[in-house]
Amino acid sequence: MKIKIDASSCKNVLAGTEKFNNGMLDYWYYQSLSFESGKVYGLISEYQQGCMYVSYLLGGNIEFEDGLAVFIDDKKIEEKDLKKISWNLEPLYESYKNKKVEKSINQALKYGYITENYEKIKNEFYLTENRHNAKLRNLSGERWRASAALGYALGKKIFFAPYEPSIYYRNMKESNLFKVFDYLISNDCLIVLPVGSDEYLKEYVDECVYIKQNNS
Repeated sequence: MKIKIDASSCKNVLAGTEKFNNGMLDYWYYQSLSFESGKVYGLISEYQQGCMYVSYLLGGNIEFEDGLAVFIDDKKIEEKDLKKISWNLEPLYESYKNKKVEKSINQALKYGYITENYEKIKNEFYLTENRHNAKLRNLSGERWRASAALGYALGKKIFFAPYEPSIYYRNMKESNLFKVFDYLISNDCLIVLPVGSDEYLKEYVDECVYIKQNNS
């Protein structure tokens, strides 16, 4: 799967301001970008300089406007098309925040989007036994892994995230999160991680995309 964000026909330079469901704000200047599945991308910019905007745009959470066009495998799509295949790694402000780990994943597996069983998912996403009955929002270091497991079980292909400072990913080094990302991309998923700098993330991702600010 190849995704292209085409900003060549945008009349305005500034895409606008977006207030996200976690209360954060971001601003983005239109920029044509390309992504493909089977990769982890770091979206690099300072806070409120566009990286989170692009992440949530790929998650189908931002309305396309002012000439912006998005294509999947050369087919023009709408926000709703992205939203159907996208999943937020951070469940705290999503409708699924209260879902219990094992129960919700088993329910998702009934749809048949993937062939793995719960035991396989538990192992590949490093889910611990004593937290299987916990709600996603009540998890700490395991929260993103459990959220990713549920999204994967539901057949999602784009995994996006809110802005985090770069040190967040240094602290996640021992959490098996990047092993989970390896499993997702081996199954043709796309992951985008908006972050303040590439200082710690660049050694873990396939590519860093630097979000430019062009106010000319």
